Amino acid sequence: MDPFYRKRYKLIGGPGCGKTTEAINILARQFKGGLQPSQMLMIGFARATVTTLQEKTKAKFEWFSKDQLKSIKTIHKYGRDIACSGKEVFNSKAKREFVKKLKTDPDNWVMLDTVKDKNDEEFAVWDEKTDKKFATIFKLIGFARHSRKKTLEQILDFHSNHDDFNFSKVRRSEIKYCFNNLNLFKDANNMIDFEDMLEYALKPNIHFPEYKVVILDEAQDLTSLEWKIIAKLGKTTEEMYLVGDDDQGIYGWKGSKVKIFLKWPCQEKHKTFLEHTHRLPTKIYTLAQRIINDITPKNRIGGLKRKNYFPCPKECCNKENFPGILETLHDLKELTEIIKFDSNAIMCARDWKLCKPYAEHLRDRGIIWKEKNKLQEHEGAFRSSFPEKERGILKSWDELKAGDGLNGKGVRTLITHLNPGLVQRGKKSALINLDTCPEEFKDGEARFTFKDLSEKYFVLADIHKPWFDVFRFTTTRKYSKQTPNALFADDDDFNNYLKNCYENDPTLEKANILLSTIHGVKGMERKKVIIRNDWGFSLNNYYSGLIDKEEEELRTCYVGVTRAQEELYILNMGKQKNKFPYLIL
Repeated sequence: MDPFYRKRYKLIGGPGCGKTTEAINILARQFKGGLQPSQMLMIGFARATVTTLQEKTKAKFEWFSKDQLKSIKTIHKYGRDIACSGKEVFNSKAKREFVKKLKTDPDNWVMLDTVKDKNDEEFAVWDEKTDKKFATIFKLIGFARHSRKKTLEQILDFHSNHDDFNFSKVRRSEIKYCFNNLNLFKDANNMIDFEDMLEYALKPNIHFPEYKVVILDEAQDLTSLEWKIIAKLGKTTEEMYLVGDDDQGIYGWKGSKVKIFLKWPCQEKHKTFLEHTHRLPTKIYTLAQRIINDITPKNRIGGLKRKNYFPCPKECCNKENFPGILETLHDLKELTEIIKFDSNAIMCARDWKLCKPYAEHLRDRGIIWKEKNKLQEHEGAFRSSFPEKERGILKSWDELKAGDGLNGKGVRTLITHLNPGLVQRGKKSALINLDTCPEEFKDGEARFTFKDLSEKYFVLADIHKPWFDVFRFTTTRKYSKQTPNALFADDDDFNNYLKNCYENDPTLEKANILLSTIHGVKGMERKKVIIRNDWGFSLNNYYSGLIDKEEEELRTCYVGVTRAQEELYILNMGKQKNKFPYLIL
């Protein structure tokens, strides 16, 4: 074997087997041997993974400083630090600005009704009804670049030949205009996107620092482009540990290459299989194994000799004595006793649209949940269904009730959301407008009590009334022609939901319910998990006859059911033809 691979290790384990914990233990042994924090690097696939690694590292090594924790980062952050630290990131906000520019700049786009020949490839065409094309184009460009297609010509060929894109209604001219203008936009604003961070780092003039130890977590999720970074990094590293589970590789649709993780050269004696899950009780474990054992042996590390993990026999986990709960539910009403406002639960589905019944059920019962923030998809952040803005206003109201004062900005925000009639007629607009508001409101240090608001600034509200009788909030998540699938029928519906939440939990803090796609909760766990057996359009992948797509759906199902620590409920709703066979009990 090439000397390059003699000190390359793989750490493989199923859900809840303690892969991250063992990775930290590897570091502990290295530190005892004299390793310094500056000589190590830990890389995570996603920001959520990195956060977990940092938390566990800090808990294990209390002496770790903030600066030392910076040696634990995402692969994109590593590329940015190495090759392009002085540039701004083309984030979600920048993307929205870019799209707005393309839609409004006549030099970039020709509107559909001005084009006589709709098949004329000299023109990029657009109208307000085709906004979804932008999402498709961005996805295409990102996928292609992660597959190491850099040039416009390569991306156009990728579009024509890739099964997931060649049927789309996106035209080559639209891809061309978007790609070219994207590069112009990034250059003009000194920006880089996430693919740039990696491509810049691979330039020949960029030299990677030398490390004694590199640990790569969630290695099965890396794309071809990201694996090139790892290969380059490996040339300057003494020991490299690849931590992951090929059975949980579910990002093929984003370009991840599980097979590279499978085939990455490593001596058999340097492969470690963790044998026991500390998460899964027997019933859930049995279902999980039935799903994953239908993966072709050659597509699993270890092949026919794969060492499956088993429920932990130790008393500390109590999995052998607790078989767990595995049940099928046939109606959302059956969730009433299972999911309460203080439940520790995940409610997931294969597709985001299939999560809507969950949200409606929780809304009608006044239960707060958390869902993936679509505006911060790269950050992987979860946002509360009780929005932060409304939480802040209620906190301000409580401060006024306690006799405390608010600054001018807080006062203007508060007044903005008061019910009609609770500010003297004709005064509200003047108070909340920065140009016309009292000068003292512009003083960041000045504080104003409720007595000040009622005596000096025309506020007629009653401080003794509950907040839901004083405030009226608006939401962008209400039904309209543009948002026919919105959660709330109108603002009254939204306000009633907030009131019910408060009555269930006045602290607004007890809910620990995550609502997400299966992909969004990968790496997480909860006592209870509800998963829909309706697979929607994605079931076509499973029956496509393409082994890679079929097995990715098996892995996705596997990831979903293995989030459960104690109870797993399969919600049997939707069309029978869309049911995933492994979830029909």
